[in-house]
Amino acid sequence: MTIDRQHPGATDPAIMDPVPLRGLHGHLLERLGTAIADGSLAPGEQIVPESLAHSVSVSRTVVREVLKVLESKGLVTARQRKGTRVSPEHEWNVLDPDVIRWRSSGPSSARQLAELLALRGAIEPLAARTASEAATEDDLRTLDGWLTEMDTAVTNQDWAAFTDADVSFHRALLHASGSLAIERIADPIEAAIRVRHRLQLVPATLSAEMTQRHRDIVDAIRDHDSSSAEAASRRIVDVAGYETMTTLSARLGGTVAP
Repeated sequence: MTIDRQHPGATDPAIMDPVPLRGLHGHLLERLGTAIADGSLAPGEQIVPESLAHSVSVSRTVVREVLKVLESKGLVTARQRKGTRVSPEHEWNVLDPDVIRWRSSGPSSARQLAELLALRGAIEPLAARTASEAATEDDLRTLDGWLTEMDTAVTNQDWAAFTDADVSFHRALLHASGSLAIERIADPIEAAIRVRHRLQLVPATLSAEMTQRHRDIVDAIRDHDSSSAEAASRRIVDVAGYETMTTLSARLGGTVAP
């Protein structure tokens, strides 16, 4: 999948690669994570630390640290006398933000997008409904602040600023639900939003309507209208889903059902 860096949703490096790399460790982690997710390293394939360290000119200590991180995410499994091998996809932690980002460039990209949209559709309307009773004045001020940031981004047609404000709004919404369980889903939801922008599955132009859909949620929460809050949140997810899958289907020659 080719990324056009001139697209308004891809002009800022923070959108293209929101996680900063940390030296040799970070670069090797990205390299291996991407290779596993795109199938270059197939399930069952052995990764020999000594050989890998030599081929990429890093120490075995760095390789071992990276393999431990990949193992914590379920991408590799280390066994005595069998070494470290790539795990099958069903063992991966598919809600880990790094794994979400790596899978977005692999053969499972379309399926992952559909799954993440389904996750958002299950969690965010529930969060909005719950927030209509649980949100504090501080929560509402925070949500209002991010709406202001989104308005400014729309005026300036600044996709980088809009994405950051959008992510922060949805995090604040989950927090406003008052549910620690719901708030725990914030990281994968942020990753889902950022992947959508990274793959340019967004409108070409920012519009006031995009902010208004978010404002509808806040207005309903402020009025303690749980049904309207839930409906407004679901509307955002439905629109995002339609835009995402329709654009992806067109890009892939109509092979993805919107």
